[in-house]
Amino acid sequence: MKNVGSNLIETKRLILRKVELSDAPKIFENWCSDPLVSKYVTWDMHKSVNDTIEYVKYKVDLYNRDYRFDWLVVLKDTNEPIGEIDCVKTSVNYSLVELGYCYSSKYWNNGFATEALVAVIKYLSEVACVDKITACHISTNPASGKVMQKAGMSYDATLKEYVVDKNTKQRADLVYYSYSKK
Repeated sequence: MKNVGSNLIETKRLILRKVELSDAPKIFENWCSDPLVSKYVTWDMHKSVNDTIEYVKYKVDLYNRDYRFDWLVVLKDTNEPIGEIDCVKTSVNYSLVELGYCYSSKYWNNGFATEALVAVIKYLSEVACVDKITACHISTNPASGKVMQKAGMSYDATLKEYVVDKNTKQRADLVYYSYSKK
């Protein structure tokens, strides 16, 4: 596994780049204040742009750490930030990362999440030389699992009643997918 960081990635419709403090207002507007997004992520919806500024400062500081892979997903045509994708867990010893992502609900069902995930998997496996890439979703969000499948990830396991769905307060499964470098 190589410590190459979060280099710029371009796809047909997207630019994946490091987040900057100046991005905070759009991040707040597009997904951190979006109640549809907050239904499926571990963090709570931001109450003000100040919450997002603090979040972005934290993320920017993390770029100084080794083996940090974290991208803002931006539409190439308009330069509009629409989401983010990053490694939420990294094991250098096992050459393994776990990805997490979220996108503004305004941009759901357009293939952007799949396009970005495919590009990040390619970057991590070919440039960073990561052997195994994993991701998971709560069972109440099967659309996220479809993104993983379309991006070439294979179903690994379901951890039964592993989390509590913050919306229903009921126990829910975590569903894991992975990609292994061949």
